[in-house]
Amino acid sequence: MAHPPSAIAEAERQLREYSRNPPGRIRQGLGEFYAIPDTGMPQSEIGDWLIVLADHLKQSIEAGDVPEPSSPQTHWEWHARFPETAQLLGGWFSQDIVDEFPDHDAAVADYAGTTHPHVVARLVGELHELLALPLDEGDYALAAAELGMEVGPPEPFSHGAWFQSLATTLSSI
Repeated sequence: MAHPPSAIAEAERQLREYSRNPPGRIRQGLGEFYAIPDTGMPQSEIGDWLIVLADHLKQSIEAGDVPEPSSPQTHWEWHARFPETAQLLGGWFSQDIVDEFPDHDAAVADYAGTTHPHVVARLVGELHELLALPLDEGDYALAAAELGMEVGPPEPFSHGAWFQSLATTLSSI
């Protein structure tokens, strides 16, 4: 999905702010900021690296240069691109599902009943974005695992068909 220029501009602003004023462990521990993934660079060089990233984002906005949509390649990319899908799959479809819910439908109903409608709508959008990617069934299974799902989809669904069914079900709530 191509992000709107406003989202890219906000990312640029956040990178510059983070580089000038990196959060300490307490603010990261409170969940106010995500830890920067290990880049292999010394900590003292991270701020300059963030500025380079911000400059690239700014140039992308100014030039209208947007990369072609592609599938996430790493665990981090899957979570960054589909955060609410990861929340649902990792939170409601872990191995504990059998102890908490009688079936997948009950878990989905619990999610929908305890989650703000705007967040549910965001999840539906993420599911549509996931389904629009050029993925085969093996890729959908990989996506489910990367996003935290520890159980299979309900019978008779494949992962892709269940994602479609999930989007349809949550759209009607």
